[in-house]
Amino acid sequence: MISTVWRLLTRQIDTNLAQDDAVLREACTQARYGSDAESARKALAATRGDHDRRARYVRVMAESTAGGLGSRVDPTTGRVDTTAAWTDRWAARTPTSPDAQLVRARSLMARAWEVRGGDWAASVRPEQWTEFNRLLQLARQVNDLAMRLAPDDPTPYVSLLDLMIGQSTPREDVEETWRELTRRDPWHREGHLLKLTYHCRKWSGSHEAMFGFARSVAAAAPAGSPLHVLPVQAAAEWALWEQERASQAGSADEVSQRWRQDPVMQSDLDNALSRWFHQPATRHADWLNDANILAYGLARTGRDADAAPVFASIGRYVTSVPWAWWHGLRGDAAFIQARRRARRAA
Repeated sequence: MISTVWRLLTRQIDTNLAQDDAVLREACTQARYGSDAESARKALAATRGDHDRRARYVRVMAESTAGGLGSRVDPTTGRVDTTAAWTDRWAARTPTSPDAQLVRARSLMARAWEVRGGDWAASVRPEQWTEFNRLLQLARQVNDLAMRLAPDDPTPYVSLLDLMIGQSTPREDVEETWRELTRRDPWHREGHLLKLTYHCRKWSGSHEAMFGFARSVAAAAPAGSPLHVLPVQAAAEWALWEQERASQAGSADEVSQRWRQDPVMQSDLDNALSRWFHQPATRHADWLNDANILAYGLARTGRDADAAPVFASIGRYVTSVPWAWWHGLRGDAAFIQARRRARRAA
């Protein structure tokens, strides 16, 4: 009975990374299962000039390789095959295509993180670290090629910033990459999200640096910009750390209570609602991801009535992050329960 009810509930959600983008979904399906990169090539070519959509397409196409043929570990060497994924074959066939090299670089990064796993660093085995670093080094080489092939494109700098976070690169090198990225696109959504990650305490930053960066960006961002959601993402990162890693870690409910009682974090939620969600601007490429972040913040702080229209806009497109961070619950279960409460409060 319980399993039947759960199957009915999960039909209400869709975890496909391409979400409601039919072009992107079809491109990933054709490439991964049909071994045909032509749909991916056409889809990515159409994003030139739309930096946020281009970054999203590269990321989602690349992550479609995780768990597939190109992620299999050789039982003899312990290494991941870096030639068999569709991204590897596409890049090999078109060595002068910046699009193909971009997607391959990002797919190597996705495979590296699959090897490492999502546990905290202390739980990662030495052999996992070795393969993780090898794959990231190869990704760096491929991304450098993409950078040379498309020198004005900010997308390779987004991937480079991601690589630098994973490799604990010195601060001055990270800042130089950040300057190059923002010179090409001052308000790049994914670039700012990665810079926030760099400032997180889990990457040897601090809560103060993370919130300071997020709030300074939001204060300067134009109305309708998704960067108004950045402080809510920072609060989600803060809550994750406080409930799992703080020296006097509290329960998820205790951390949610602290979040609810903090007037500045509540102001961050108000700002994201008024300056982003309620603005009539056209949806940006990662709009559903940001709506999930906002809904999560509102739900965790008991603002169910405010969350109702946000959940309505999300529909069934749930994201694993940040819902998987609601300690003690599966991500999809946390989303479904929070959405049910919001609908009752509407």
